[in-house]
Amino acid sequence: MNNKISKTRLSAMNYYYRNFSLDYFLDSVSQDGLTNIELWTSPQHFWIEKDGHQDVKELKRKVAAHHLQIICLTPQQSNPNPYNLAAKDERLRKGSFGYFKNLIDSAVELNVHLVALNSGWDFYDENPAEAWDRSVAMLKKVADYAKDREVKIAIEALQPDESHLVNSIVDLKHYLKDVNKDNVGVNLDLGAMARNYETIAQYFESLGEKIIHCHFVDGNPVGHRCWGEGERNPGEDFNVFNYYGYQGYFTFEFGQSKYFLNPAETERKALRFLNPFLK
Repeated sequence: MNNKISKTRLSAMNYYYRNFSLDYFLDSVSQDGLTNIELWTSPQHFWIEKDGHQDVKELKRKVAAHHLQIICLTPQQSNPNPYNLAAKDERLRKGSFGYFKNLIDSAVELNVHLVALNSGWDFYDENPAEAWDRSVAMLKKVADYAKDREVKIAIEALQPDESHLVNSIVDLKHYLKDVNKDNVGVNLDLGAMARNYETIAQYFESLGEKIIHCHFVDGNPVGHRCWGEGERNPGEDFNVFNYYGYQGYFTFEFGQSKYFLNPAETERKALRFLNPFLK
């Protein structure tokens, strides 16, 4: 079986570069020979608010100068961020819709056709079904806005300590059915997948071509670890992705706090480990 993928399908993410400047991130990624980035919209790198977003001209210039392309935008959206699909307070719901509209407008201006979202989070003292309904209703609106602008949305499962809404393959199927928008697909996050004792094959058997993106991490079995620090076998993982004909990108989303101190070396370590499986 084919256990290799092209390095051109790997994507770095500024999430683990959060303590460094955007310029440092772009320099490092370019020096590592990567060609793609997934842009996490932290205000220190690229700000988006409910009322507007940063002008894209300078960002586009810098990305092009480093011979990179942005393949996905991922906003700040998990607890305790107020803007999320399941926001409860009416003021926050209005703000959340404005926030996601500006995310999509930014994607269009940056010539990016994918944004990565999650279902949002519920209050622990409410019935999760109420938050589910709020999330579905909001995503329907956001998806309609995105479709008119030729942008797709990739939804990922979250771990149960992050949200009680979408944690599993079953939840994702139910959620996509309720949203019922053809420009909404799945972001297969290996960390959340492993936390729920699921496999890549099970994702594809259940969700098939709905899988349009991947957050590609190692783990023990979870932990959003750098490749080479966990138990996963990337050759076996690539075999499965290739078997099911996956054509999307593989984004590094290394989440351990120690990585934030030296993200460039973390990235290089991952690439050294993955190199035998790249072409």
